Formats: sequence, structure tokens, C-alpha cells
Amino acid sequence: MTQLEQALAYLDQCREEMLFLWETLVRMESPSADPEAIDRLASHLDTYCRALGMETEKFRPEGAGTCLAAATPARALPPILLLGHMDTVHPVGSFPGGPFTRRDGCVYGPGVHDCKGGLVMALYVIRALQHIGYDRRQLRLALVSDEETGHSLSQMASVEFLERHAQGCGAAFTFESGLMNGDIVTGRKGGGVIRLTVEGIASHCGTAPEKGASAVREAARKVVAIEDLTDFSRVTFNCGLIRGGSSVNTIPAHCEVDICIRFHSNQERDEALSKARAICERVETPNTHCTLGPLMGFPAMEKTPKTDALVALYQDASEALGMGRPGTASTAGCSDSAFTTSMGIPTLCAVGVLGEGQHSPHEHALEGSLLTQAKRLTAAILSMPDDF
Repeated sequence: MTQLEQALAYLDQCREEMLFLWETLVRMESPSADPEAIDRLASHLDTYCRALGMETEKFRPEGAGTCLAAATPARALPPILLLGHMDTVHPVGSFPGGPFTRRDGCVYGPGVHDCKGGLVMALYVIRALQHIGYDRRQLRLALVSDEETGHSLSQMASVEFLERHAQGCGAAFTFESGLMNGDIVTGRKGGGVIRLTVEGIASHCGTAPEKGASAVREAARKVVAIEDLTDFSRVTFNCGLIRGGSSVNTIPAHCEVDICIRFHSNQERDEALSKARAICERVETPNTHCTLGPLMGFPAMEKTPKTDALVALYQDASEALGMGRPGTASTAGCSDSAFTTSMGIPTLCAVGVLGEGQHSPHEHALEGSLLTQAKRLTAAILSMPDDF
């Protein structure tokens, strides 16, 4: 038997184990806003990785759950990064029918598709490669804890953790929700939240209105001007949350506006934010002052010089297994893949289990895709040439 045949046979033998681990991880509900629940999941996975002989590192950022990294021994060739997240959008106990159900060839549960099935895949791809003695490249696993919030809970500290473990990698695979048709994602919109803060001067609106400077008035002008920067084909601004004032008869001294920005390319992002900052520098209400904070969120996922070669490698491996030749897609949803592509690392996203309905009460995945997607990725890694 070839190495690939041995690895695939090993995965076949592990099918029931894989399903059991999938159920275990899904039942360990881990919403982004419950750091202690994510801590428990990270500890479970840390124990699992150490049992595989991997060196692990845990990092607990303030405000978020524990992040986890694990790695096989270092090798001469650039490492391969396997990337995922442990948090979900579902509050504990909120999923209808319970945290894990199987019916009609599908698995239902919180995070079953986004992206705990992918976490199981990653671990068993590593196990299959270890089983055949694969030693050409180090395999790195990086799992973050607040991806679903755009890393806002950790104030982007989890991204710094991710980027540190991605450093020097030759390729990355992200275990985000796989598309039902098996296509791989090579492009995603970027997006995040930026906060406009306006300071003014408080004063009684009846007895001394001339002594005040309304932060809300200035913010209102900024909201209109910033939203007017929207170009639906390139970049959009949405001033979605506004907080200001202390009482109805007091001229407001403070106002905050949380603005969501979405963009197709990082150049479009930079140009749009430059225009927004210029708007904030123009004072229209005397004695007020505006600041626009840093963008908290994701860059756009853009192709690197080697992306197409990595796509072809994955497609060839899938076709050789008789599983067809997956296409490529670009999607509107953000992903941590954008951080690795911004580092110049060729990245394939949405290589996780196939399904749909993520972030909804009917989130589900195709049960059989746990095994087939693991086989596809195992074959792709084994076929990666030394000069990649």
C-alpha cells in the first residue's frame, strides 16, 4: 500500500471515533461570550493534542476564552497551518432539539458546522499523517476563542496569537463551514467595527445653552457624511449603534457611534477609512472634538501569489480520490483566513465539513462529509511538493 492508501485506510477505521469526538465537542457548548465554557473545551483539546505527542500552548486573553496552539516536531520544510475556532454564536441550551442530533444523514447542533466538525477533521488529518510516519513538514494547529465576535472580546489579542503561530508557514487550511457543493473559498469580504467618539461641552439647555457644545449634533453630521461614503459595489458604512447624552435637558457632552464597514479589498478599506478620518478632522460644531478609533475585525481575504497553485493541488488530490474537482468561490462572510493571506500565506478556506444553516437554529452538516473532507485534505498535504 502507498502512504496515501495507508492514511485513507486509517481514516476509514477511525470513522466511528471521529463521529464520537464530533458529538463530544458539540455537546461541550462554547458560545463566544462564555469564556469559562471555551476554557473547558480548550483544556479538552489540549489534552487530546498532548496525547498525540504535540507540543501545546494555551493563551487566555483578557475578556475572552482560551486560545490553543499545538505542533508536531519542527522539520526543514515550511510548516502547514491548520486553522479553526472553538467559539460558536449559540447561547448554551438554546439549540432546538438538544445540542446534538443525527437524522437523515445530517448532524444538527450548535457549532456542528461552524466549525467543530472542522476541528475533528484537523485532529484526524494529523493522526492519519502521524500513523504513516509523515515527517516532511511540521503540522501546526491554531484555534482561537472569539472569532465569531470579530475578535472584539480579546481586543484582537487572539489574532496576535494566531499570527505568531502562522509565522513561517508555507500554506494554511481553514476549517470554516464547508459549502454544500464542496467548493473551496479563496476570497472573502473584509469587515469590522470602528468607533466614532465625539466630545463636547455639557450645559443646561434652558438657562445656558450658549455655553454648551453638542456632541450629538456633531455626531449626527458625521454619521451622514460617513454613510455617504458608501459605494455598494466596493465598500459600505453602516452607523448601527449610537449612544449619547445624559438627560433630555442637558446639552450632550459625549456621543459614541459604532460603525460597521464592509469591503471587497484591503485597498478599498484603506481608501475609505482615510476619507472617514478626514471627515472626523473637520469640526462643524464649535468646541467639539472627534476621534475615529482602530478597526476591530477582519481584513479582506485576498489571493497570494501561490493561492492558485494550492487550489490546483487540492483539486488534483480530490479528483485522484474520485471525489470530483471542487470549484472555488468568494463569499461575503469574514474569516480568519484573511489574517494568513495578509501575511502572504496561501490559504484555502471552508475546507471543513459540508453543510448549511450556520448561525441559525437549523445549523447542520452532512455526516459523511466528516470523513470525505478529511480524506481530501490528507491527500492534498501528502501531494504537496517540497518546493511549495
